Amino acid sequence: MPTECPQGDFLVAMNEYVGGSVFIDTPWEPAQDTDLAAAIDAGGVACSYGIQEAEVGATVLWSTAEAFVSRRAQWQADGQVQVEVSGTDEAWALQETNGSETHVWVLNLLVDDVWIHIGATFLPDLESAGPLVDAAIAEVRR
Repeated sequence: MPTECPQGDFLVAMNEYVGGSVFIDTPWEPAQDTDLAAAIDAGGVACSYGIQEAEVGATVLWSTAEAFVSRRAQWQADGQVQVEVSGTDEAWALQETNGSETHVWVLNLLVDDVWIHIGATFLPDLESAGPLVDAAIAEVRR
């Protein structure tokens, strides 16, 4: 699990989605009982990438399997559903369908005892999230 926010290859992958993306150093103040608080409290890292002025990008958390398990019931209550994501042991997604349009807002992935949370503003579906998921998984396996 990364101990600081990855840039390098992960930032390259982000730029495939949102050109001009940078790492945005964010002073986190997580609200209680949120994914952000659970991830940070478990010793994980929270990282924002994108174009700050345009408010487009992603927040990615890398944390522990225990934190993942502690949030599962809340995800279900929030309307997230279990999905199949290649390379993961378990995956949950918050998807919204509006007529013919689908939007993936949040992915929670369990990979090799690491929780990866990807919250993004630009993922139309699970398939298009693949390269970003792969880059996040690669950070776990470094």
